[in-house]
Amino acid sequence: MKRKLSVIAGLAALGAIAFAAGGCGGIRRGESEFYAYTFSDVVMTQTGVDSYAFEFSADCSGDDVAVYLTERDRIKPTDTPIQVSAVPDGGKTRFAFSRSLNLNEEYYLWVTGENKQAVLPLTVPSMFPSLDERVEGGAIFNFNYTYGVSWSSFCDPEGKAVYVSDKSSFDSSAEVVESNIAIINNECIVPESKYDAQKYYYSVTTAKNGLLTVISSPVVAGSGIKSQFVGMSASVTAGPKLKVEVKVDADGEIAAAQAEYLQLVVKSGTGDEIYGCSAEWNGGTAVMEFDCTDLIKPSLWYDICLAWRGAIITDVPKRFGGKDTVGASTVNDDGVIYSIVDWKPDGASDDEAMLKIYFEEDTARYAEEFCSAYRVSLNTQNGAALSVTLSLKENVHVPPELVLTGGSIVKLAVAEAADNGDGTYSYELPLGEALSEADKWYDIRLVFGTVYAELSKDECITNADFNKVYSVGDRNYIFREYNGLLKISYEAIQ
Repeated sequence: MKRKLSVIAGLAALGAIAFAAGGCGGIRRGESEFYAYTFSDVVMTQTGVDSYAFEFSADCSGDDVAVYLTERDRIKPTDTPIQVSAVPDGGKTRFAFSRSLNLNEEYYLWVTGENKQAVLPLTVPSMFPSLDERVEGGAIFNFNYTYGVSWSSFCDPEGKAVYVSDKSSFDSSAEVVESNIAIINNECIVPESKYDAQKYYYSVTTAKNGLLTVISSPVVAGSGIKSQFVGMSASVTAGPKLKVEVKVDADGEIAAAQAEYLQLVVKSGTGDEIYGCSAEWNGGTAVMEFDCTDLIKPSLWYDICLAWRGAIITDVPKRFGGKDTVGASTVNDDGVIYSIVDWKPDGASDDEAMLKIYFEEDTARYAEEFCSAYRVSLNTQNGAALSVTLSLKENVHVPPELVLTGGSIVKLAVAEAADNGDGTYSYELPLGEALSEADKWYDIRLVFGTVYAELSKDECITNADFNKVYSVGDRNYIFREYNGLLKISYEAIQ
């Protein structure tokens, strides 16, 4: 059974929390009357890909107040106030949460006193800003807000801006690159005159008519951080865990920081799901392990990325330094299969491929469950055809279909059984039109009713037949093996 991710990591331990707004809900009959505090300068600062720090001011100086952040539009008696610091702020009080919180989606920020109260509805965006250097000079700053929530809930109509700073934490010394950027713009061009690869860039977004400010993580050009990587590996192991290790240059900034600012990021393409995993330092290697049971959507290919100081700098590649990065690529955890796969844009090389991870229920059945014996070969006498001969177990009375599929249960080609009269069945499945895409690995399956049974390579084909190259016309047909299962593909003859 899958576990669904809780959107507030550790919230139960912290208690519910409260934030400030400029209004008070209606009074219910029988309740004491409350008056509203007034809040100002609410600041939400991204501290990681999925974590935020909070500061705000309220006109509650001298009052004994509590601060909460809840997922509900009310405070329950069992809720516990969040720990905050409070300092005088020109007749007001300036509050700051004592620690960053892992948040995503909708919340309510409260300040409550003896006879006053205020609440501010908040949308906490997933955002994963990045910076791409341009060939012609300068860079493109990508805001990369999640598509899962309405931008207008955390951004004024022209509330976006980009700043640059020498510092890795945002303060008043930061200089504006561009301001008053429309909410619909997803990027900002940083001209060559304002671009410095050694500096940090920030998105600064205002919301609620300027009451709320959302400051992104510091963003740097990924090339500078990636240049410190000297080795990389990725695997999925028991737990189930996605493990990524990055060996770094001993003289670089990552090593000096003991991997403090390096994170593994696993996210959906839109950012509706985004998870950060901090690194642990092991000699000269940053080690990151992600709990794969946090993933929610089966069969969705999640991005595997690396972030520096909370901003994504690169996808984890299939190959690094001329070597494959993937070790163990599949693990079966209590009937759920977690797999690492690679993806590349059309026309890209293997060196440009990037890793993804997905999970699916283990519904695989194997031909040996139904067949007492089965053999596979490739017949080239009249074009290329897949030949299969099998005998069924005593409790199986209906012969299966022989089918080709392309990574799903969609039947691309089908062959029916021919009864040989001696208890065996034969199949001939022509491959010429069935295999339409060169270099793609096609599944060979036996279909018993609604069950798609996989063919185990060592059970059904000799090593000699498996290792042959079958040349027919302008194609070379080749048997393949993936996790012990038999596949087939073809290469175009040049």
